[in-house]
Amino acid sequence: MSFTNLLPAIDWREHIAAYWARKTEPDETSFARRVYADGCIDLIYNAGYSIAHFYPMAGQQMEIPLRPGQLYLGGTMTAYGVLKSDVGCLLTGIRFWPGGFYALFPKTTQPAVDSLIEFPNEELCKLMGDAENIDIRLDQWFADRLAPKPGKYDFAFLRKRMYNSGGQVSVEELAEEMFVSNRTLERIFKQNVGIPPKEFLRIVRFREVLKRLRNAPPAATKESLLQIAFELGYFDHAHLTNEFKKYSGVLPSELSHFYKTGIAGGLYF
Repeated sequence: MSFTNLLPAIDWREHIAAYWARKTEPDETSFARRVYADGCIDLIYNAGYSIAHFYPMAGQQMEIPLRPGQLYLGGTMTAYGVLKSDVGCLLTGIRFWPGGFYALFPKTTQPAVDSLIEFPNEELCKLMGDAENIDIRLDQWFADRLAPKPGKYDFAFLRKRMYNSGGQVSVEELAEEMFVSNRTLERIFKQNVGIPPKEFLRIVRFREVLKRLRNAPPAATKESLLQIAFELGYFDHAHLTNEFKKYSGVLPSELSHFYKTGIAGGLYF
């Protein structure tokens, strides 16, 4: 499978993380990839001629088909998922930072949490039908629209505050810094990312563990994971491991080994 990741124009980087394309090559019968729960939201278009299948792992397991010629909204995930595609599948996408989709398309994403739902938009379907120069076309399309509407509350500030803390800031601190009640803060989060702040902070903490594993020594020992668990507020090593597996589908030690060696040991990441 080939994967292309392109940065948007600088004007859109506050809201959009990347434009991307994923193609299953002719010599591959099928391809499966884990999709981590990282807090982002995607618009995904099937620009190929075969169906892809997404399997969210939160709650009751199900299969969601991504049909050719259809655009889908993939909401915030509270557990990892698996994306499978066959030969002839070309997926193109727009990956939004948390809160970025709501700033550009002021629509609730709650129905898309842990799922993919159809997102009818003929203009975007045409623009996303070809991976070549997709970044240029989409940058222009966003530029031709009205300026982003951040809304009454600045979710970009909340996102940066959470990321900078590694998920260690509390809900109460966030509410105090935004000059709102805890209930209002929960409403802000559900508008922007579809889930409550406590759940989202756990995802941010998982992202911080990922970052530390990438920068860790060649093998993550139990002692190093204990240190990470202590520094990031997990109860113990088991708590970190269980939560990490929920969001990624693998153990932290397995992912650390893959980062350092590129050897998957039969797993796909």
